[in-house]
Order: sequence, then C-alpha cells, then structure tokens
Amino acid sequence: MAGQVIQFCPICNAKYDVGIYVSGQKVRCRRCGNKFIVQRNDTHLPAAGAQPKPRPIAERVAEAGVAGAAAPAAGGATVADRKNEKAAKKPQRQEHSKELPPGFRLDGYELGKVLGKGAMGTVYEAKQLSLERRVAVKVMADDLVGQNEFVLRFRREAAALAALSHPNVVAIIDQGNLGNYYYFVMEHVEGPTLRRELTRRTLNLTRALDFACQIGRGLVYAHSKGVVHRDLKPENVLLADDGSNNKVAKICDFGLADILFSDRSYVNLTGSRISMGTVNYMAPEQRQDAGRVDQRADVFSYGVMVYELLTGELPVGRFPPPSERNKEVDKRLDPVIMRSLDQDARRRYPFVKEMVDRVESISRGRV
Repeated sequence: MAGQVIQFCPICNAKYDVGIYVSGQKVRCRRCGNKFIVQRNDTHLPAAGAQPKPRPIAERVAEAGVAGAAAPAAGGATVADRKNEKAAKKPQRQEHSKELPPGFRLDGYELGKVLGKGAMGTVYEAKQLSLERRVAVKVMADDLVGQNEFVLRFRREAAALAALSHPNVVAIIDQGNLGNYYYFVMEHVEGPTLRRELTRRTLNLTRALDFACQIGRGLVYAHSKGVVHRDLKPENVLLADDGSNNKVAKICDFGLADILFSDRSYVNLTGSRISMGTVNYMAPEQRQDAGRVDQRADVFSYGVMVYELLTGELPVGRFPPPSERNKEVDKRLDPVIMRSLDQDARRRYPFVKEMVDRVESISRGRV
C-alpha cells in the first residue's frame, strides 16, 4: 500500500496526500479549483511485467477536469490517462535558482535564511552591515540574469517600489548587482502573509474589512504614482505588527508592475516562461494580453481579495454576492464588490479609489 506523501496546493495551501500519484500528474485542488503538478522523488517505474493497479474511473475523470466524460470500455484509455501520460512525458522545468548560503555577502548585506521564493528570484532575510539592521534582500534567479529583458524587469520592480512611500506598501531601501547577482533591498516585515491568515480561517468580519481597507489605501497610492501591481493576491500582502497588537497590511512584490505614465519604451516582457499573474486573481483581459492592462486589472484582483476576505471563498464560476455567502456582510457591499468583478473591464470601477471609498464608508457605517 502506498505511503502518505503530502503536497500543498501552491495557490490556497490546501493539504493533499498525493501518494497514489506519480510525478508529472496533475491534481485539481478541491478548495480553489487550481490544477497543480505532483512533484515527488519516491516514485519508481513498475517492475518488468508488472501491471499497475488501475485507479477508479471517477477519480481519473475528475483529475482530468472533464465534466460528464463517458466511461471507457474495459481496458480502454480515458481522457485522463492520455493527459497524464502526456504530462508525465513532458520535461519539468528545473529549479531556476540555487539558494545562497547563510553568511553570503552582497556588497554591504549579509544574507541569512530564505523568506520566500518567486518566479523572479529568492527573498532572504539579511543584515545591512553599515547600520546593523535587518532587511530583506531579493536576489534575481540566476538562470534569468543572462537575459536582458529579465534584468530590465528586475530593475523596473525596484524602480516601481522606489517611487512608493506609504504605510501599506513595503518600502525599498537599495538596489544593485555584484557580478551576476542582481538584487534589491526592502524593509524587513516581521509577520505572516495574508494567505496564512486566510488559511487559518480565524479572521472576523471587522478585521477582514480593516485589512481590505488598508490594502485598498496602499493600492490607491500606488495607482496615484502610476504603478499597477498586476499580481495582487494574499501571498503578496504581508501583515506587520504595529507594536500595539494590531496588524498593518503591506503590499509587496511589484515584480509585474507596469509604469502607467512611462513612454512604453521597454521591451515586451509578457512572452516569457513566467506566468504573468495568478489565474484566480487575474482579470480576464490580463489573461489575453498581460502587457496592455491598466489599473482596472488591479480593481478586479482587489475585488477577488475582498470577496475572499469577507466569505472565505474565491469568486469562481457562477458565484453569489458576498452577503449570500456570509450573512454578516452588509448587503450594501454586494453591488460594490460585484461591479469590481465584472468580466468586462469597461463596466468595472475605472479607478480603485472609488471602490475603496465605498468599502470604507460602508464599513464605517457598521460601527
């Protein structure tokens, strides 16, 4: 009998036992609907002549994500079989960046433990030697350094952050490169991500609305400076302790930011292997052409986050207004959030400030 092998959904962090699968197979998360690839190193090919135990048809059909698929004849291959075989044969992308060891120095910064990894690089806790203070250093993935477009994008992330100074946005301190190591330095935020708080399911409505308003204020400020985030999601919001047992939400990771008021002279970076945004939080127009979205894409992503904060669920497929998911939600918020989630960008709020003002005024009316 196969042992338990644990893997977490990369979107919502739901826990799954993938012991019945092999590396390369796709599994659909029952919580958020995301499909993720099983990655394990303990699977082996069956011995010569051995026949693998067939899995239930319903399970294989569900895994393929094909609704109403017909059952195959005995011994026949299902759609899921063919998809899984194709996925297993497809070479998986190798880890794009090796971790730098603790104590490694980049100019005046001494790296410590890894705080997180993303498509663009790895974030380390570090010490700024000149001031003896803790900071966070993001080092660009080493397989991207040789590509000019990615170096440009990395520098744009630092430029986008440098233009922002707001309590609800992570501040940038420095940027530079040492040989092939490109990096920038951010304030160190001691606290979890919003995703972790959502996963714990301990947020009450008052705290959820407070976080929604804080994130909204940070986003309004970023837009006022001509910066569109384009990858707004709970993983990119850090919750800092303000010293009085309250949490301050800070938006981070502007790696996909677009400078609205630039001359558009930068090369088109959207044709790369890096996924531009995260599907469950991505506006429909962004999925079609990530290089030409405006701040209404952030309005959509913000709307998804507010919906999730208030209900604990993602607005996927045909979804009801938030007050129908959570009876404690003020019904006056329904048209505000539903408008932000309109598939047609022309029918959304043209500016996130209008939406944030509405959310704040309604939430203040509740207390």
